[in-house]
Amino acid sequence: MSELPTALLQELREVLLNSGRADLIQKLEEATAPDLLTSTQAADLLGVSSPTTVKNWLMGGHFPGAFQTAGGHWRFPRSEVEQMRLRMVEEAERNGRGDLSLPDEEDEGEVPLL
Repeated sequence: MSELPTALLQELREVLLNSGRADLIQKLEEATAPDLLTSTQAADLLGVSSPTTVKNWLMGGHFPGAFQTAGGHWRFPRSEVEQMRLRMVEEAERNGRGDLSLPDEEDEGEVPLL
């Protein structure tokens, strides 16, 4: 399956859910699964010990493409988790250099506190 934009996938899920087609939601999730991560997989990729940390970041506004499955489980777009991981690595490197300058306005709030 070619990659669909996250917003389109979310809209498809909502339409299918509203039309009572949970069977098709499951097929859609299976077809896009390689690009989606569970909260545990996201936590592992980010190097945090708990999926709850990832869910807290989600509630804080990170991972805008994340969604709940028909069964209530969260799925996170791999690309968003990878972007967060890269920002965390960059921030750790900056901190390791002793760079204590204030973040740029556009960067502020990008990396959640651990």
